[in-house]
Amino acid sequence: MKTTLKYLCILLIGCFLGIGSAMYWLAKSPLDSNWVKKGAWRTNILAGSEQSGMYDRARIAIAGLLALNKSETLYYVADNDDSGEPLRAACDYRIEGKDLDARWWSITVYGRTYFLIPNEQKRYSFNRNNITRDTDNHFRIHLSSKPKEKNWIPSGQKDQKLHLTLRLYNPSLGIVENSSGSDLPNIIKEQCK
Repeated sequence: MKTTLKYLCILLIGCFLGIGSAMYWLAKSPLDSNWVKKGAWRTNILAGSEQSGMYDRARIAIAGLLALNKSETLYYVADNDDSGEPLRAACDYRIEGKDLDARWWSITVYGRTYFLIPNEQKRYSFNRNNITRDTDNHFRIHLSSKPKEKNWIPSGQKDQKLHLTLRLYNPSLGIVENSSGSDLPNIIKEQCK
């Protein structure tokens, strides 16, 4: 009985140390060296690649549920506009760009808790297939609490932080090899309440 209790204590201490140290490194270890920026957008260059370490993979599994391999999808995120100011529901924004070099792409807006923002229109994103373009094949998405004419995504009524995710499905080889060299949409603040 003493031997069983001794092994059980050793097992519990080992589990506590193993899980505790993994949680500590997931929360504290820096990822900045693996991130590249292009305007307001940033992406982890190791996400979805074979070079990604176990802590990077764990973080991506926690934050990017069902994230695909890098050759299948590139994920860019933005928490700030082009001037570096945090995205907020109290402001109106224009997201301007042109079609990206990928089989399919989408831009989705999330609220403070990284969940979709509930709205009557049930509109949370625009993609390659449902966006209205101008005659030069450029698009403009309006992100605001008040309705706009074309390509409008409601940002909610509260003064909450916003997060954007740009997904490139089956991106071209040029984008995969040079994630920071892509021509990504601009995020321009128009006004704040």
